Amino acid sequence: MTLLDHAQRLQDLASGPKILEAVDTYYADDVEIVEGDGQTFHGKETQKGRIQSWMDSVEEIHDSGVRAIAANETTSGTGTVLAEVYSDVTFTGVGRQSIEEVAVQRWEDGKVVHERFYYNMPSGDGAEA
Repeated sequence: MTLLDHAQRLQDLASGPKILEAVDTYYADDVEIVEGDGQTFHGKETQKGRIQSWMDSVEEIHDSGVRAIAANETTSGTGTVLAEVYSDVTFTGVGRQSIEEVAVQRWEDGKVVHERFYYNMPSGDGAEA
């Protein structure tokens, strides 16, 4: 499988109820995650905890998906992936929000070793900040 194949499979899993399986399968144990606001997190288990907290805050997912995905594969399983994704989500106590983001992932040996997100922070009323 190519890097693009792996990245597409990761996004397929992440778009549904198997998001934690996606992290288990495709993230390195010592992955570094950088959020759009610059906060940095380390480790697969940390990322799984953050995702679980996010899932616990979701009341309903109205729509989500991948708008575009591209890979620059330098050797088998190594390279850079860019994925543009969107979500239309209602959060408990916050309301409905439309979220668009780009994830830039560095892959080594078939695993994400670094991921940085670029996005606009939505405000609490569902409008973009």
